[in-house]
Amino acid sequence: MSSSLRLSPSHQRLPVGLLLLLLPSPASSTHSSASRRLIVQLPAGHPPRRCSVAAQALEPAALLERCGGDAAKLARQLSKEQLKTLCASHGLAVGGTKADLAPRLLAALQQPATPAVRAAPAVRAAPRRAPRLPQRVKAGEGRPAGSSPPPLREKAAVAEALPSQSTGCDWELTVLGSGSCNPTPWRGASCNALRVKDSIWLFDVGEGTQVQMQRCMIKASLIDRIFITHAHGDHCFGLPGLLCLISRGRRADAPPLEIYGPQGLRNFVRMSVRFTRTRMLPAYVVHELHGIPSERGRHPGGMEVEPEPWGGTTRAGAAWGEQPGGRDLSPEDVRRWWTLFDDAELGVRVSAAPVRHTVPCVGYVVKEADQPGRLLPEKVMPHLQANARAIRESMGVRDPRALLKQIKQLGADEVFELPDGTRLVGREVIGQPRRGRKVVLLGDCSDASPADFLGAGADVLLHEATNAYLPWFGDRGGAHELERTTISHGHSTPQMAGLAARRMGARSLLLSHFSQRYHPAALGVMRAIKKLAVDSSQLGEDCVATAYDALTIPLWQTDKGRKPFEIAQEAPLEQHPTAGYLPETFDTIEQTQ
Repeated sequence: MSSSLRLSPSHQRLPVGLLLLLLPSPASSTHSSASRRLIVQLPAGHPPRRCSVAAQALEPAALLERCGGDAAKLARQLSKEQLKTLCASHGLAVGGTKADLAPRLLAALQQPATPAVRAAPAVRAAPRRAPRLPQRVKAGEGRPAGSSPPPLREKAAVAEALPSQSTGCDWELTVLGSGSCNPTPWRGASCNALRVKDSIWLFDVGEGTQVQMQRCMIKASLIDRIFITHAHGDHCFGLPGLLCLISRGRRADAPPLEIYGPQGLRNFVRMSVRFTRTRMLPAYVVHELHGIPSERGRHPGGMEVEPEPWGGTTRAGAAWGEQPGGRDLSPEDVRRWWTLFDDAELGVRVSAAPVRHTVPCVGYVVKEADQPGRLLPEKVMPHLQANARAIRESMGVRDPRALLKQIKQLGADEVFELPDGTRLVGREVIGQPRRGRKVVLLGDCSDASPADFLGAGADVLLHEATNAYLPWFGDRGGAHELERTTISHGHSTPQMAGLAARRMGARSLLLSHFSQRYHPAALGVMRAIKKLAVDSSQLGEDCVATAYDALTIPLWQTDKGRKPFEIAQEAPLEQHPTAGYLPETFDTIEQTQ
C-alpha cells in the first residue's frame, strides 16, 4: 500500500522537498516502512508524482538513527536538495556541497531542544542571508480571504531552488557593472566578478555593487580578493559598503580578505570605515601597487610617476578590520609590471601592468598554469575491457574504469602494466599538455600598450569603449574629433579597443564601460559599436561582444574548442534584462536601423 496526501490550494506550489516535511511521522503511520512510498495527489490536471524518499528519512530522530551520527553516511543517503531543504527548515545556511551541508545539519539535529523550543510553532526564521521573494498580486485583485504569506523557511527553500545562472564552466566572468561615470537603472558602475573554481574575485567595485551582486546571485561570503584598477569613484566608491556585506556571511576563522590597488587605497579604506564608525567588517589586508605611472609623462621606459597627494597616513587597527601583512609592491621590471600572487593550489598567477589614464591606473592579468594532457580513452579502454576479469581477480578492482584516474597520473615515461602484459606508456595514452587560460581585465585607458607584454595571447580581453562615433545617433564633428576628445578624457573608442586586441593577439574581446547614453537594449546602437571593434580587431563577429549587466561568460579551457561568447548573444528586445527601462528615443532609433 501507499500512503497519500491530498494537497490544499495553499500547498500546490510547494517544492516536493517541503511537501515531505509536511507528512506525518512514521510513528503515526499504519503502513510498514517497507511499503512507505508516497504519492502526492495534485489537483485535477496534474499527474501524480512518486517520491522515492521514505517519509521516515526526513524525521530528525530517524535521520540520527539511520546515519548513526556519521555525517558522511547522511550525505550518501540524502540528495543535495533534501539536505538544503532540511537545513533551511532548521534556520541553517544552505550554501556549499553535500560534504558541507551534512555536518551542519547533523550538528543541529544532535542539539537537545529546550521545552520552550518544543512548544514553539513549526515556522522558523529564515537564514539571515536568505533572499526574500516578493509577493505578486494581479492588478485589481486583493489577497484572498484567510490567506497569509508562506512561512519564511518555505520562501528560503523556494529561492534556493531557483535555477542557477552557472554555465557549467569552472571559470566564469560575470559583468556586474558595464557603465561609466555613475550607475543608472540600465547600467551599473564598473564591476566584474571572476569565479575561479570556488573562489570569487572582484575587479573594481563601483557604487551599487552590492545590489548587482544580489541580482546576479553572487554570494559575498565567497569573495576572496578584490582588485581596484584606479582611484576614480565609479571604480571604488562601492568598496566600503561591500566590506560590510561580506562580513555578514563570512566565517570568523576565514582568512583575511585581500584587496589590491594603487597607492592610497589603504588610506581610503581606513578613513572610510573610521569616519562612518563601521564595526561590521571582515578581516582584511590591503596591498598597494607603488610606482604606477600616470598620463602626464611620455612612454617608453615608463610614464611619469605622480607624487602621492594624500599627505599623512591614517593608523591601522584590528578593531577596524585591517590585519597586518599588507604589502607595498614595487615594479619588478623596467616595463613596470607587478606579480601580485602565485597561488599554487589554484594554479593561478595574477599580475598587473600600467595603462594610460588621467590618474595612475593598471590592468590585471589572470593566468592559469599549463594543465596536463587529457587521457585518451580510445587508447586505454579496449585494454581495460580485455583485462576486466583478470583485473577483478588479481587486483581486486570490480570496475576496470576505476584505474583511469591512476593511469592519467602517469608521467611521460612511466608505464602501467596490465595482467595480460600490456604496457600503457604515459606519452602514448595521455595527450599533450594544455595551455592555461589567460584573462586580461583593463581599467580605464586611452592607451593599453604598456600592458601588451603581459596580456599577449589573452583568451579574453576586457577593454573599455566609452564613446563611439555614430552619426545617425546625433554625433557631429567626425570620428577623429570624437577620438581626440575621448583620449583627452583618458578613455577609448571601440576602434581603439579593437586595435589593442589585435596587438595582444587576443582570441576574444569584450567591450564594456560604455557611456550611459548607450542603452544595452538599444540593439541597433550596440551592434554598430560591436562592428567598429570587429573591423579594427580583425576578429570574427562571434569573438567580439558588448557587455551588459548580469552577463555571465564561461571561460572554457583552450582545448575544449568552445568560444566564450557562445551564450553572450543579444536577447530579443522584449526579453532583455533592462528592457523595462528602455527610453522611447532608443526605441525610435531601433526602428530606423
